[in-house]
Formats: sequence, C-alpha cells, structure tokens
Amino acid sequence: MATAQVISESTLETAKFDDRSLAEAFAVFSTAAASLENSYKQLQTEVARLRRELEETNRDLASSLSENQRLQREHEMLRRRQALAELSATLAHELRNPLGSLELFAGLLAESELDSEKRNWVEHLQAGLRTLAATVNNVLQFHSQPPPGLAPTDLGQLLRSLAQFLRPLAQRAKVQVEVVPPDGAVVAADRHRLEQVLLNLALNSFQFMPSGGVLRIVGRANAGERRILIDVADTGPGIVLENLCRIFEPGFTTRAGSPGLGLAVCKTIMEQHGGSIQASSRPGRGATFTLEFPVSREAHESCRQ
Repeated sequence: MATAQVISESTLETAKFDDRSLAEAFAVFSTAAASLENSYKQLQTEVARLRRELEETNRDLASSLSENQRLQREHEMLRRRQALAELSATLAHELRNPLGSLELFAGLLAESELDSEKRNWVEHLQAGLRTLAATVNNVLQFHSQPPPGLAPTDLGQLLRSLAQFLRPLAQRAKVQVEVVPPDGAVVAADRHRLEQVLLNLALNSFQFMPSGGVLRIVGRANAGERRILIDVADTGPGIVLENLCRIFEPGFTTRAGSPGLGLAVCKTIMEQHGGSIQASSRPGRGATFTLEFPVSREAHESCRQ
C-alpha cells in the first residue's frame, strides 16, 4: 500500500509560497489522495468479501446445523468482524499523520499572500483534506473509541469556529452556511468529538445538495434551560420515510461507495455525552438533525470563572 509523503517541519519553515511551492503542495495532496483511494478500495474489497461470507454463514445458521457447528459458525463471524475492524483502524492510522501535515501546510498557504486564483486553489485543497480527514476519523471513532475527555465547552464558541472551518467546504459545494450560535450554552463535552459530529452532518448535507443550497446550524435552549439543542437543517432532497429509522445504523447508506459510518458515529458520540440525535424530514423539503445535550451546571460555572 502506498504511503503518503509527510511534510517535514523544516519544509514548512523554509517554504516560500510561490508557484513552485504551491505545485509541490498539490503534488503531495495528490499522493495522499491516491493513498486513501487505494486503502479505501482495499477496504471495499474486504467488506464485500466479508458480507458474502456472513450471508453464507447466516444461511447455514438458518439450516439444520448441529449446535456445535452453529457455535463454530458464530465464532467465525465474530473473528471476521474483528479482522475487518483491525484492518479499518490500521488503514486509518496510516493516513492520519500525513493528512495532519498536509492540513498544516494548506493552512500556511491560506494565510500567505496569494492572488485570488491561487487562494481559490488552496481553499479547494483544504476542502479536500478536511473531507479525507473526516472519513479517516469516522473509521477510527467507529472501530476504537476510548472514553471521551469531557471538559467545559462553550457551544457558541464551538459553532463560530465551525463556521470558519466549513468555509472552504461550503464554497466548493456552492452551499450557503448560516450559523446562529447559542449564547452562554456550556456543556461537559469532548470538543474534538463534537466537531466530528457537526462536520459529519455538514458533509452529509453538502453531498445531498450537488447544485448548492442552504445549511443552517442553529443553537437554542429549551424551556427552563435544562437542555441545549443544535439544529442542523439543509434544503436538500430530504430523507424518505422508510429510511429515517435506519440512517443511524452502521453500514446503512443510500450513496454508492459510502461506508455508511458518519451518522452511526454521530449517534455514538452523542450518547457518550449523555445526549441524543434525532432526524426529521419532509421529502423534497430538506432534512433536519437535532442534537440534544444535557446542561452541566458545573461546566457552566467553570467557564464563567
């Protein structure tokens, strides 16, 4: 498997952001993208093989097998699932470091004095890297999830930061992003995991609005301020009724080539925070995902100090 080139610190320190360095940045990005594509194809092949074997095993389990044979088949199913999880995590770990280096380099390019055309290239570069990183993080979050590191987190500040992070992604998707952060909303949370939830939802919306549209992310407190809500609503085609009850299932997807992990990861992360995620939709009128968090009095007081 190809390994993406890692940009060294010395390269970052001495880089002059001219046409040559910009071309080098795109060359390294192309290497990383090719590496991810190769890894993803391997994973798709392994998943397809596993699904065929699991279907065969399920048919066998439904037939007249002895109890001993049935236990052996079930054990083999568990072994194959574990092998798939380990393969997925290994591939994701191999890509995380080069993607981090590329993201850093792209950020330095974005802050440099470039003309408008080159700045547009860099924004596309950032959008691609952030999409790749979200995919890698979903695999890692799904297959190996240590307990979250909870700390007082200002959701208003998080959403304002998210708006800037989503800008290159939204521009590439031709989507208008509107963010209304809640004031004074503090929860005990793992900031990086909440960012992953919101990024997954935003990317999901962008992919279902290929001709552009509007994504609104609105924070609000319910009656008595005992719960804090964040609505992520888009103007896409919506979700058909029969899929609403399945969209959070691992592996379920309506897009060809998608691993179907993004919304499953969102659900798990929200449950880790003592919260929840719900989806609502009217076909043809867009979809809304609502995140609900319990208010932490201790977290709120800590942030005020």
